[in-house]
Amino acid sequence: MIVKKHTLRGPVSTRRLRRGGFTLIETLVAVMILASAVVGPLSIASRSLSNSLVAKDQISAFFLAQDAVEYVRFVRDSNRLKGADWLLGTGGSSAGIDLSPCATAGGCYVDSTMAVVGTGDVPTACDTTNGCPTLYYDSGNSRFTYVSSGTDISASLFTRTILLTDISTTEQKLTVTVSWSDVGNVTRSVMVYENIFKWQ
Repeated sequence: MIVKKHTLRGPVSTRRLRRGGFTLIETLVAVMILASAVVGPLSIASRSLSNSLVAKDQISAFFLAQDAVEYVRFVRDSNRLKGADWLLGTGGSSAGIDLSPCATAGGCYVDSTMAVVGTGDVPTACDTTNGCPTLYYDSGNSRFTYVSSGTDISASLFTRTILLTDISTTEQKLTVTVSWSDVGNVTRSVMVYENIFKWQ
């Protein structure tokens, strides 16, 4: 009877070494795959948060621009109903509101909400060098204003400019520009155009 001795060669010895654990390269590859799987969703979430902040500011800017358009319409209508000039507010039974500061090269600004307290609702020409002043936010009354002092008042990001351009004696082009700088210091703006007519 012949007894053969078995010796470990080739594939058997390799299999025994592999059963012991992962190699360093396998571990690094696994860590890289895991890191790329985590970084992707995190960067998407960060980008989404940034975009939502920009969208919030854009919505506020559009509302501020629309507020100025409505104010100019209100002035036009009020002046005509008083029998006054539709833009200058002169010649009526009582003094109207003068929109001529808005027809200057730099445009004008106006606090349309100040009519609530009875003061400050007159259009004022913007400074030719520095432009229009920045709006403030009054959290106590939930409105934007040009009043800079008070317990509930803080500076906002927004600057609003109202500009009237002559088209004819009975038509004006109204341009309202609201600009701001966002979190990344990127300057953004919203422009709203409308043609205002002398309807009487």
